[in-house]
Amino acid sequence: MAGALKFTTMKTFFGLLAIFLLSQFIDLSLYGQPFSHDTTFQSSYTFRDFYSPERVGGIASVIEMDDGSIRVGGGFQDPFDNTFIGNLIKLNQVGQFDPNFGVGTSGEGIVAFLHLPYFYTMSSLGFIKRNYQTLEKDTIFSNNRDSSNWSGGSSDIFFFDNGDMLVCSGIFYHSQLPDFRFSYIARIKENGIYDTTFLHDANYNVNRFCKYDNGRIMINGVFSHYDGIPIRRVARIFNDGTLDTSFHSIFTDYYDMWIRKVIVLNDGKCLVIGRFKLPGVAEQVAIVRIMPNGDLDPTFNNFDNVQSETGLLVADSISYDNDYYVLDVLQTSDNKFLIGGNFTYYQGHYRGRIALADENGFLDTTVFTGTGIDTCLGSTVNWYTQINRIIPAQNDKYYIAGHFSRYNGKMVEPIIRLNPHNHVGVEEQEEEQGLMIYPNPVRDKINIKSFKNIEELEIYNLQGQLMQTVSNSNQQQSIDVSQFLPGTYFLRAIGKEEVWVEKFVVIRQ
Repeated sequence: MAGALKFTTMKTFFGLLAIFLLSQFIDLSLYGQPFSHDTTFQSSYTFRDFYSPERVGGIASVIEMDDGSIRVGGGFQDPFDNTFIGNLIKLNQVGQFDPNFGVGTSGEGIVAFLHLPYFYTMSSLGFIKRNYQTLEKDTIFSNNRDSSNWSGGSSDIFFFDNGDMLVCSGIFYHSQLPDFRFSYIARIKENGIYDTTFLHDANYNVNRFCKYDNGRIMINGVFSHYDGIPIRRVARIFNDGTLDTSFHSIFTDYYDMWIRKVIVLNDGKCLVIGRFKLPGVAEQVAIVRIMPNGDLDPTFNNFDNVQSETGLLVADSISYDNDYYVLDVLQTSDNKFLIGGNFTYYQGHYRGRIALADENGFLDTTVFTGTGIDTCLGSTVNWYTQINRIIPAQNDKYYIAGHFSRYNGKMVEPIIRLNPHNHVGVEEQEEEQGLMIYPNPVRDKINIKSFKNIEELEIYNLQGQLMQTVSNSNQQQSIDVSQFLPGTYFLRAIGKEEVWVEKFVVIRQ
């Protein structure tokens, strides 16, 4: 059987190529399962990078409106529509692009925030307040925020009921401040004027805000002090900016530490996500739960969760291929956690950048068992394939957005929608993809995992030449491709009754 199925001619190679291309148009997800791919939403907008159109453009923010349409912000353009360069666009409920709505900033990515009746857009080119329907600039706000008396970017906003706001992350500089003081947190009036009475500050970048309760705010960043008081990476402040000293931080000053965000839970506990170190723990960790006073919650699975292909996050990894993060977490309506990032394993189980954990952080092994998100067009490093945002949608659905181009074997734009956790429909059921290969691109060894037994593996180059054969393979196999020239190859897996084809790229960077 194996000898009869080896392809050595151009004719059979093009047949192989046709099979692969056809597979890209088949959705192999199981529609009737919880959190299955909701294919009624498919973006008609092609998200590509500004400067490298062969690469997927990243999505930084997603906002759903009352009518079910969404606003998508990031750094992207549509290479097939040169008349519109967008950083903030509108898609309707099924993903249709609205060419009459959008903001472009000549290559700068946008993060968007909604505080009705306004959109606030942030990029390195400015912090702008706009009407949420027309996108017209608020000229009073813009004039007060003119770059002649303000500099520095920003990445998050906390809105107060009176319209004032805290902004963070940039190094803010304003001529109204005494001695032209720099700051990492700024309070801005509704009309855009810097509040010069707000003199609280961290000693380095603050990246995110999260409301703790009506009078307090969680902040996280790269700081080690707040108002001169030692507190590392995570702190809680009162609405007036003073430090809440009833909270303490358990995090270290590890040089490669990065906390993405803090998520406040209903019981006052918090999830902390990213990639960081804890005292007395050798490995990096990516998601922990802390008590209201800042102590580590011992009832949560803090240490056996996110993993890379080679095992736990190593203590001193500086290789991008081995850096794995949790980038967003959303608590579902049944109190579980949708977890997204650029990881590939959770508690020893393969999970393609997304996993579901129970209320104490232990993996739900019944969902997201497919290949998940495993490819990002134009990317040559594994960490760039990732989920940036998990956003709740109407009817208990969820938007997943980030840097990716394939989900469960189907080519997609980097925003998809998932069905509810209690979705049990039986419409249009199809089988899960049978083959998974990773990492891709690959330098040395490529790993193959199948959900069914494989009898033989074959690798072809773009000229249709058979490069390597592996017989009597198991459901999991590693193949050394370190001697292959850089380029594109096809892996053909032969099962007892089925044949699968996958493309991979060998790099030598």
